[in-house]
Amino acid sequence: MIETYILQNLVAFADCGTLTAASEKVNITQPSLTRSLQKLEDILEVPLFNRTKNTIALNQTGLIAVDYARRILALQNEMESEVVRFYKRTREITVLSIAPAPLWHLTQIFNKAAPETKVKGSLCGENEALFSALEHDKTQIIITTENRADERFYARDFFDEHLKVFLPKSHSLAKKKSVALSDLAGETFIMASSLGFWTNVVKREISGAKFIEQNDITDLRDIINHSTLPAFVTDYTEKAAYLPELEKSSRVAVPIRDEAVNVHFYAVCRVEMMKQLDAVLRE
Repeated sequence: MIETYILQNLVAFADCGTLTAASEKVNITQPSLTRSLQKLEDILEVPLFNRTKNTIALNQTGLIAVDYARRILALQNEMESEVVRFYKRTREITVLSIAPAPLWHLTQIFNKAAPETKVKGSLCGENEALFSALEHDKTQIIITTENRADERFYARDFFDEHLKVFLPKSHSLAKKKSVALSDLAGETFIMASSLGFWTNVVKREISGAKFIEQNDITDLRDIINHSTLPAFVTDYTEKAAYLPELEKSSRVAVPIRDEAVNVHFYAVCRVEMMKQLDAVLRE
């Protein structure tokens, strides 16, 4: 069997015309190049060169060998690129996220940087469950609020998100520059039913509150537009027009100052995948 490097050396010699130039092109010593060309003749059991004391040149048989070598190397390159392209076109990345906005954001990044990659995302509201899923290869990437980089996991800063209460302008807190979660005690809120850890935080931290949850985002928007009940937004969902544009609504978004709802997210993967994650997030 003829190894690829031998064909590459043959083509390099044909292109350069001398052993010295060819050896420099393929970055090997001249004796190594000479041995590889002799090995090719031994495998084929035919002479490929006309040799004199000081010169070596391809003979007619050698020229035929060069033509085939070029075709084989071109086909090999085509195979490599097509296989990689097919893999990228059909591969699927699973992402588990502790909150919806970073999942949307990462999906948008993948769509731009690697449009051939299918991103299959879902929510998981607990950091422990996220890291367990990553450790047991149930997902390739997690988005979490904890940086647990170690010999197994690679963590990269992703982005910040800040929760706000979305109040009718007639609400007693609407003119506040910021509020605490304790200020919202006893309120009844309209909110999406799938908010990951946000759901756990507001239900745990807002004493005596009630929550009317909606699965459908369109219905949620309509209810907020025609209701006087408080809701929630974040700085991300405001910019993404996830809810009605504030300047066209009768509501204001008041920041919540508690540390529990002003969070930093990390994108985390197994260390084996760190180069792929870095390549996408650099875009």
